[in-house]
Amino acid sequence: MLSILVVQVWAQADQDILFSTTDPLHIAFRLSIKTIKNEKFDTVYFKEKLYFDNIAGGSDSIDIGVKRRGNFRLQNCYFPPLWIKIDKKLSTNTVFQGHKKLKLVMPCDERSLSQELILREYLCYKLFDIITDDCFESRLVNVDFTEERGKKTKTYQIRGILIEDVAKTAKRISGKVSTNPSVIPADLNDTAALRFDLFQLLIANTDFSKGYQHNSKLIYRDTKYIPLPYDFDMSGVVDAPYAVVSKVGEEQLPIESVTERYYRGYCASKETTDFVRGEFISKKESLLAAPDELKGSLSDKEIEHLKSYLKEFFAILEKDNLFEHEVLSRCRPK
Repeated sequence: MLSILVVQVWAQADQDILFSTTDPLHIAFRLSIKTIKNEKFDTVYFKEKLYFDNIAGGSDSIDIGVKRRGNFRLQNCYFPPLWIKIDKKLSTNTVFQGHKKLKLVMPCDERSLSQELILREYLCYKLFDIITDDCFESRLVNVDFTEERGKKTKTYQIRGILIEDVAKTAKRISGKVSTNPSVIPADLNDTAALRFDLFQLLIANTDFSKGYQHNSKLIYRDTKYIPLPYDFDMSGVVDAPYAVVSKVGEEQLPIESVTERYYRGYCASKETTDFVRGEFISKKESLLAAPDELKGSLSDKEIEHLKSYLKEFFAILEKDNLFEHEVLSRCRPK
């Protein structure tokens, strides 16, 4: 009876149950990787059944649609990144209530290193969540994935990340999903744009474009666009074996490794710069503590390494001479 009441209260309050906790969600499903990768059209959803832990602590299932997404990881990884489509009626009074679509990021392959990379990428989502509410919500999942291989099957226990769909995000932050394929820097909310750019420096990511929405989405709110980042596998925090330094046109950026920080943001006014810089410094302790959420999943040594790596960003942010050299002298004019 108590569990039923809990479901009813959450439903009435219209709360987002899925992202209300940081505890990993256990899910299970089966799929033919060969079939989904060979599908010519990226609009085709395959009907599958998703099993998951329900609110009451038991297990449940729901019919879903699954299709491939992404580019680099789709071509270069064994496990494809996926879209999950959920029927609104079927999701009522489940952990997925209120969600019509979700991204599922899976590891590149079954190796233990790939599982660690997923945890590091999840950390990037959590870091941006600390910086601003204008972000994609995310949650770790433990996945029992059964691959269909003709008449045979193979089951994997892997990590994954469920990520909020941009339409859901836009509604949550009182905006609208941009329909423009590209925008100029002047169209961006200057504070949100600088938060975005300094966050990319924090995680040492150069594989993005706000204006052309490469690894980012734009939300239109109050006459300006808010950029939201995603896909961080090319960042220094993740440091994937396949990660390469970004190019601008045909020229590689002047760094040797993705773990080297290089600022690619646009110049902002002194007032905006001082404000956002102060915001980051005020959240230093929370940001440096974020890797602790992964204790028990990552080794203590790895967690300390991540903290040290994040501290290097704050050394740049807090020292005027380094901030001038690493940020202000490299910002691009609008």
